[in-house]
Amino acid sequence: MTPGSRRRPATALLAVTLLLVAACQRGDAAPTPPRPPAGEATGDQRYGAAPAPDPRVTYQPNVVFVGGGGGSVRGLSEDALTWRIDPDAEGADKLARGRVMFLTGRAVGRVLDVRRDADDLAVTLGPVDITDVISDGTFASDGPVSLANPTRHDAGAPFWAEYDAATEGSGGAGATTPIALPMPGPAPEDRQRHPVAGPVSALGAGAVTAERRVAGFAVTPICCAGGVGARFSYDGGGIRVVGTATLLMRNPTARFHLEIRGATVRRAELRIAGMAGLRIEIAGATDRRQNINKRIPVPLDFSVPVGEILGVPFSVTANQLIGVQTAFSAKDGNIRAAGEWSLGGSVGFGYTDGAFGVTQPWNLSVRNSITDSITGPSVGVNGIIVHYQAAFRAGLGALGFTAGLYATVTATVGLTVGSALGAPIALCRSTQLGLYLDYGVGYTIPAGLATVINAFLDLINAAPIEAKAGIGKVDNVFNKLDIQPDKKICKT
Repeated sequence: MTPGSRRRPATALLAVTLLLVAACQRGDAAPTPPRPPAGEATGDQRYGAAPAPDPRVTYQPNVVFVGGGGGSVRGLSEDALTWRIDPDAEGADKLARGRVMFLTGRAVGRVLDVRRDADDLAVTLGPVDITDVISDGTFASDGPVSLANPTRHDAGAPFWAEYDAATEGSGGAGATTPIALPMPGPAPEDRQRHPVAGPVSALGAGAVTAERRVAGFAVTPICCAGGVGARFSYDGGGIRVVGTATLLMRNPTARFHLEIRGATVRRAELRIAGMAGLRIEIAGATDRRQNINKRIPVPLDFSVPVGEILGVPFSVTANQLIGVQTAFSAKDGNIRAAGEWSLGGSVGFGYTDGAFGVTQPWNLSVRNSITDSITGPSVGVNGIIVHYQAAFRAGLGALGFTAGLYATVTATVGLTVGSALGAPIALCRSTQLGLYLDYGVGYTIPAGLATVINAFLDLINAAPIEAKAGIGKVDNVFNKLDIQPDKKICKT
């Protein structure tokens, strides 16, 4: 949150009152969204709807409203950071570094760079806290918002769509979960060999999109009727990995409520209903003792416009991040597994009077044991970690840089299988499952992703972005290690 958002209510009210009085004396009161000409379209499915004025909402003085809505957008860069807009659009001449542009519900953010480029105005935006856009207003969904038929927004092939997971810290959305691969003891010789990983089963019900090529990975995301998930594969440098990760859902819906007073979040609530389970299927192999450790933020939003709430074009979006880390200790390393867990109910949070309450899928239970399914012994110990994240957001912005309410489910599954060399005592297999919820009001992006983007911003002498802003919390919902068989040699 901004420093002003931490003041006491009376202090914040006094500060806002003085600000408005001073603004009226200067003639530069808090901005109001332009009222579009009669008959002119204000929305665009591709770029989002334009804001509209409402006396019940006060915006921050630093917000610059650009007129024309989606009709003023001439293009969006592949990295989804730079909007090319009509330089003659109302308000475009007021854009400057450090200000906040509000053109549509998707084209909103902190101006990091603005320059004339041929006949266009190129505006590079960074994420922004919702309280840096709105000073006063109460916004709520009118009943549950169905997520079954979202609109797909594709970013193309952004430079930030891959980074080394070693740059992450522990915990939180997109971070490397503190999970270690156990190293099982020796197993009987097994002559079965998998020189490369074979196919895994198809995704379950849902709107399956076209395959995307992202930084060496082939990714096919789905959303949202039967769940949020992705099929992914990697084949290069002597390593092949194929798998699916799916957060299973039944008739998913979203509800939210957000009250901001004096640039302070007073009350907030977000609930995503319809959680049903988690399914992970993975197969990996190497023929030259190579390993990878990658994070792939899938550059695609599944978005459901909520409509204008007091003139503010809110949307509920879902986006995903996939991570794969292999630990092959031999030239013929390979591993394969599949499992499913139930996750009943809903996820989300409530916030009031400075305190959080959270709705968590506590009744996690095993449907199909992934530990029982692990195969692939070789002359060395084999391991693989699958890191999957599904983020749900209600607010303003695009492609994970959304300002507003958020609830993120992060699952990390670490698998190992023992070596085929050694005493014929037991085939040791293990699974460690970690499940985390990251929730709050503001924005949050993986630290490694912020590092990659900041390296680009440094080239254009733009201010760096922060990995998160606002108020939030991370809870470890579940963390369990399962080792089979239950023998001392497998636990050593």
